[in-house]
Amino acid sequence: MLVRDWMSEQVEVVQPDDDVAAVQARFRQRRVRQFPVVADGKLVGIITDRDVRSARDLAAKVETTMTANPVTTTPSTLVEDAAELLRRRKVGALPVLDGDALVGIISESDLLQALIELAHVLEPTTLIELECTEGVPPVHRIRALLERKGGHVPWISAVPRPGGCVRVALRVRMPVGHVPERILEEAGFPVLSCVTGRGTALVPPSADSYSI
Repeated sequence: MLVRDWMSEQVEVVQPDDDVAAVQARFRQRRVRQFPVVADGKLVGIITDRDVRSARDLAAKVETTMTANPVTTTPSTLVEDAAELLRRRKVGALPVLDGDALVGIISESDLLQALIELAHVLEPTTLIELECTEGVPPVHRIRALLERKGGHVPWISAVPRPGGCVRVALRVRMPVGHVPERILEEAGFPVLSCVTGRGTALVPPSADSYSI
């Protein structure tokens, strides 16, 4: 995962000669925590809501309150490296530069969401196939059965087979200690195959199936 996938590309900026009072109003309106400071098209600083709250003179200019030459990152930086930089430098956001051009900003919350997603991708998931002879494949029942045990089913599909059978395939992530194929077997669904892998490496539903 790279910074470019999680940064905000629509970046609001302020100027060094803007009044602190005006920036304070923008913080209240936009509900953000920092603005990059740009002069002549180049990043020269960053100002945070904390800087503004600490300012003694709201008529002062941004350049007297901002942090000059802020720490930055790039679009091709790994999100875990950006998170480490943010933690080490104790800042709330990183302007994203492509050369000298400001192309985005990535915040603590952006990086936290990215790392949560990364953790989910690395969790083991199980691809299960089973065959049903019922006229209507019980996909809703199968999903509900696993979700009651704390499982997450990213997809479940059903493909008609010769002889009136339906092949059901699903990918499921279960909490530690829960075995999805055992849960299905005990509920009367004979499992044909079961493969455990990580992340999205398991194959998604085929084009001739329907997913629910």
